Amino acid sequence: MVHQKTLVLVQIFNELVVNNMKNLLNSESAVSEAIGFILTLAVVILASGLVYANGLPILQQSMDTSHFMEMQESFGLLGQNINEVAYERAPVRNTELKIIGGAMSIQHDSYMQIDVNGSINTFEMGSVEYFVDHQITAYENGAIWTKYRNNDTIMVVKPHINYANVTTIPVVELLGTYNKAGEGSARIRASRSDSSSIYFINATGHNTTITVQSTFYRGWERYFEDNLGADDIVVNQTNRTVSGNITTEYIYVDFNRIDMEIY
Repeated sequence: MVHQKTLVLVQIFNELVVNNMKNLLNSESAVSEAIGFILTLAVVILASGLVYANGLPILQQSMDTSHFMEMQESFGLLGQNINEVAYERAPVRNTELKIIGGAMSIQHDSYMQIDVNGSINTFEMGSVEYFVDHQITAYENGAIWTKYRNNDTIMVVKPHINYANVTTIPVVELLGTYNKAGEGSARIRASRSDSSSIYFINATGHNTTITVQSTFYRGWERYFEDNLGADDIVVNQTNRTVSGNITTEYIYVDFNRIDMEIY
């Protein structure tokens, strides 16, 4: 008896389901609701795709810009540490920086030349550079420089040159060939080399021409104009050099070599 009642209930349930499905399939309102749902879903997917396609590059660019600005600030600390080794005779300084998709390297393509009445002294410099998204922020000869995509260069921290009757010119040569790219931490170690020197140049009665070859020559040009007060400034874009004349009696060059490591 119980089994028979169960069969009856199952039969009634099946009939109700089949009838409701038939009614749903034959109902115009059901079709309209289904089509409306599909159209709404299509609009949502299309809108999401447009936002993803157009918004992602903007978001990525914003993240890259933020990271580059953070790296500029971090290079201020890096510069302080290297300058402590160079100018304050600290034995070693370590700096840890976070890199995201860029490359940290030590370059050896810059120098400073001091010409007094045809007597030329050339001092190698070098730089620590972080390159990302066609932009560079760098430490070079006591200063922090930033070069943008349009080749415009700004001086974030100026060099430590003291222009007077006795002009003091600190020059920092960076030794070592290291680089690191990708994502993660880059540790930069600066240690003092034993091969540093001091030069004393008598420039009395003569014009002194200072020439700098550098990736950041545009920034050096502004420094020559605004801070050094140099005359007859000449820029050579092909050779990436800038030169200018100053009038001084004596030049004191504090030439320091720094051993660099990136790991």
